[in-house]
Amino acid sequence: MHKSGGFTIVEIIIVCIVLGILVTIGTVSWAGSLVSGRDRTRNIEQQDWVKRYDTYRNRYNVYPNASSTGVALNARYCLGTAFPSNTCAGGSIATSTNDAAPNTVMTELTKVGTLPDYKHSLARGNYVGPWADYTTSTRIRIYQAYEGESCPAGTTIDTTYSGATVCYIELAKN
Repeated sequence: MHKSGGFTIVEIIIVCIVLGILVTIGTVSWAGSLVSGRDRTRNIEQQDWVKRYDTYRNRYNVYPNASSTGVALNARYCLGTAFPSNTCAGGSIATSTNDAAPNTVMTELTKVGTLPDYKHSLARGNYVGPWADYTTSTRIRIYQAYEGESCPAGTTIDTTYSGATVCYIELAKN
């Protein structure tokens, strides 16, 4: 009996299985890299807005849309434009913030330079970000939604956003 130089069906199946495993591992790794990259960009944007707020405060001795005493007014403001569905907060926030018209904070922040302009996409829990939350008379928080499961260094997770990774940077008050 003469044996031909080809591969047997078993050998071909084994090669296909090994290739399938390698492709699966590569795809999972690649998808994780994409999420990490988008989250790094989100964190850079969040930091850019914090710097813009600090620059404004250094120049005017008060944060934008705050009273002359520096006490924050209660409101939520989109930071940026071109959000999916025209909302920067999204998710299950009952009073989702709309970016359809320039807001007071954005107008004020243009006094200290060109505003950051990033492409926005949905993160976990259908949240987007960034937004500024003036919810008490003592603080302003710059929020950002992330795709990953943890907040970047220098930010704090807000656990009130169910099913999402929403992190904030709290601005120092006098």
